[in-house]
This record gives sequence, C-alpha cells and structure tokens, in this order.
Amino acid sequence: MSAVHLEIKQALELRVAEVLGPVVGMAQVAFPNEAFTPTAGTPWARVHHLWARTAPGTVGVDGYTRRPGVFQVSLHFPFGTGEKAAVTAAQAVVDGFKPGTSLPRGDTTVRVQSASLAPGLRDEEWWVVPVSVWWLVHSVG
Repeated sequence: MSAVHLEIKQALELRVAEVLGPVVGMAQVAFPNEAFTPTAGTPWARVHHLWARTAPGTVGVDGYTRRPGVFQVSLHFPFGTGEKAAVTAAQAVVDGFKPGTSLPRGDTTVRVQSASLAPGLRDEEWWVVPVSVWWLVHSVG
C-alpha cells in the first residue's frame, strides 16, 4: 500500500514547523483534526491540505501520476494591531517554500511550485493573512 498522501502531508507539515516555529511557536500552529484553542491576543496559524485532482503523467502500467495540491497556511494576528507582524510572518512562510524547493519524505518528494500571500481579512478578533503554497508530486503507480 502506498503512503504517498501521508508522506506529502508529513513533508509539508515538517517544513511549516521549521518556518513557523520561530515566528509564532509550534504550540500556536493548528494542524488538521487536532484539538487547538487559540489564546486571545497571541498570534497563531492554521494549516490545511487542499488536494487537487490527480492525473496520469505518462501512459502505461509503470507510468507516473501527477499529484498537485495547495498547502494553505492562515496566519492569525490580533485585529487592530496593524499589518506589519502578520505580513512579516507571511513573508517568512513564502521564503520557506521557495519555488523549486524539494521536500523529501519516505519515497515521496514534494516540489514547491510557488508560494504567495493573499490580502488580509478580518475574522472576528483576528486579522488573517492567507498564504498558499502550490506543490506537485510525481509518483509511480
């Protein structure tokens, strides 16, 4: 049984831990399906895996499969404190996922295609800056 999806998830989450640990602290990163309660007034981040449609990359029994996706990192900073800290954190994520970056995990290598931040938006008491990391994996089978 292939572990490609688990390895993709692990590769991306390990990298975001390296990048966001110094910025917001690992205790302030919310991962999918893990209990998390933000602390009022303390910056934090939430990550999501957005799997895209897989497609054959080549024809034949031994061909490879294209597995694209987006790793969404939403940075939350207290509303009303200005954008500087949030944009600085977003830039750290973009810098940590430069185009061409290879993230190996097990038999899988995730290749970053691009990373970009979107305009910030208000979500109750938080100013949220989303960062999208577009990635691609070629896997056999």
